Amino acid sequence: MKITKLKTRYGEFGSPVSTDLETIIERMRSEDSKVATETIRRAALQLRLMMEQGMPRYQLEDTDRLPYLLFSATFGKGGLEHPNTFTRLLLLNIPCPKGMQSVNEMKQLVSQVPYTMLAFAGASGVTLKVVVRCSYNGGATPWVLGKGKSMSLDTSAYLTFLKDAQQSAAHLYAALVQCDLIVGDPSLTMGCRLAHDPKLYYNPQALELPVIHDEAGVLRPYSGTKADDDGTVVWYPDSDEQERYKLEFYTCMKKAVDECADNADHALALLATYCYKAGLEEEACITRTLWDRHFKPLGDDLIRKVFRTTYDEPYDGKTLSQMNEKERIIRSIENFFRRRYQLRYNVVKQLTEFRPNNLTFRQWQPLTDRQLKSIVVEQMKEGGESWMNDIRIYIESAHIKEYNPVHEFLAGCGDWDRKANYIEDFARRLPTDYELWPKYFHRWFLAMVAQAMNINRDYGNSMVPMLIGGEGIKKSVFCKNILPPSMREYYMDDIKMQNAEQVERVLGRMWLVCIDEFNAKTDREQAKVKRLLTEKDVQMRKMRSSEYTMTPRLCSFIATTNDPTPLSSAEGNRRYLCIEVKGEIDMTERINYKQMYAQAVAELNQPDCLYWFTSEDEQVIREHNQSYMEESTSEGVLPGIFEPTTEHTKRNLWRVVDIQQELSKHLSAKDVPSLKALSVAVKALRWPRGANNGIRGYYLKLRKNDSQ
Repeated sequence: MKITKLKTRYGEFGSPVSTDLETIIERMRSEDSKVATETIRRAALQLRLMMEQGMPRYQLEDTDRLPYLLFSATFGKGGLEHPNTFTRLLLLNIPCPKGMQSVNEMKQLVSQVPYTMLAFAGASGVTLKVVVRCSYNGGATPWVLGKGKSMSLDTSAYLTFLKDAQQSAAHLYAALVQCDLIVGDPSLTMGCRLAHDPKLYYNPQALELPVIHDEAGVLRPYSGTKADDDGTVVWYPDSDEQERYKLEFYTCMKKAVDECADNADHALALLATYCYKAGLEEEACITRTLWDRHFKPLGDDLIRKVFRTTYDEPYDGKTLSQMNEKERIIRSIENFFRRRYQLRYNVVKQLTEFRPNNLTFRQWQPLTDRQLKSIVVEQMKEGGESWMNDIRIYIESAHIKEYNPVHEFLAGCGDWDRKANYIEDFARRLPTDYELWPKYFHRWFLAMVAQAMNINRDYGNSMVPMLIGGEGIKKSVFCKNILPPSMREYYMDDIKMQNAEQVERVLGRMWLVCIDEFNAKTDREQAKVKRLLTEKDVQMRKMRSSEYTMTPRLCSFIATTNDPTPLSSAEGNRRYLCIEVKGEIDMTERINYKQMYAQAVAELNQPDCLYWFTSEDEQVIREHNQSYMEESTSEGVLPGIFEPTTEHTKRNLWRVVDIQQELSKHLSAKDVPSLKALSVAVKALRWPRGANNGIRGYYLKLRKNDSQ
């Protein structure tokens, strides 16, 4: 791929030269540009300090030692006025005021995005340069005119494409890095200096960022105009404005008719007066009046005469709406938010989010009480009459459109390319001797996505992969990276079992919970985890409400532990998939999240997709988990004292309390298990059970060496 390189002298561009992008990247990685880059970064730091002190700005002469790069187009002998080709590459600038440490952190973030082709530190050391390849949906190229020898390039159409691409990319990357990007009007000469960055990120196989042409951003001759079939420009109010006029007119009409129901002439005069004071257009009001059954018998001439006479009278008062106060207030609130803010209701977090309707690219934020009060103040500055309670009623109503971030993410992953099994490739990053790990991780991952899509309404994802290994081998990092960076706010490192309401909230609002240090959980807490695994719906209470509602469960679980035998009993061990990690997990390579989740969605859409663990799978897992069970004192001692018998007589029927009494003869008092623990241990040994005259127990006999 070609880009343009320019040499500069005293800030002026020289002749453009097309060069290979790979050649530029090799130069960035080499030591050739290191000295000049470091000099510029030191000088840039001094310059910023001088400007903070109010000293005059001067030109950094060392910048001329590094060429200037243009990514969006290539140029030749015709100069910068005549581009040769359009590359569809877009350069983004991410501010990193903390210097190279911040640059490297941001670089790691953007490298997780499949659209990032190139990311490198700017020459000043306080910006990260990101290059993205873009294309219109469907591959349209409106800037290419004609074919063959008559082909030409439309620079204006290409600049429109760059503007649309910048808007799409800026929204994506601003949400990722959680800061506003440095944006300006796109141009073919927008570029940056070549800089030294030996650790730059380059992915020549990066996906193309799909761009949607934003008609709202196109400059029009007049606001609210259209062209009729003959090409004549005519004005139409937008639909919202039309709706407001219509509501206002019929409010005026209802009031006039109610006041003068028996006198159509008087009602017509009142209607004309109310419409005039409400600021409604005369001709539109006349037309609507002629359509109404109350006034149509009066005739066209009389109606026009009354309206004309009324509208000719001078009126110096302000526009007076005939709507009642509550209706007027709610209409003003709708109009205010339509102009100033975008709102959406996050069904996962169960709260309203907002962002300003301005030119800066800002991410969505929760509408907290502090933010709400600020919005109320802004509305009052505009002369609004509504109070905080009025606005709160509006934002908490069903008029705000719903938004499910998990569903939107899955829908945006696109189609699976079927070039690889991305889910099992991710699982193989974890070194283990268990050959079924990729297969079972694949099954669990499908169950996690199916849980989020609410496919199975009868059962929840009841399997928990448990990663077993020492410290420092990136078990927790592996778990966290199952979700893409954009979904990490729906990931939780641990869950507190003490607060039942918080636990229910987590089940409905978190996509993945990692139970870190599983062995540190008490038996009671582990029992709660087993109960949570089987829940399908969650009973949740909304904010500022005493009512509980049933919400589909979103959450799936994964666990880590350092304990080589984390399972305390055979009961419930089919809910855990113990995986012994044999070394450090490799998390250095980029994860193709888009294809990974696209594969899951594609497989789940197949009618024969298996996304749960069958009884045969559970039996295999139960046998596999035997090696990871903590052997209690009772389980080790009992087989040496008792043995099962086929003689099902009353004499051989041992109750659990009888077994406990016999154990007390062989163990010290502190080692004798409780009846509950002993019941679990005996049950795990699968000895024959029975009953005699209502007494339940196990058919056993003492071993000979113990019966003597």
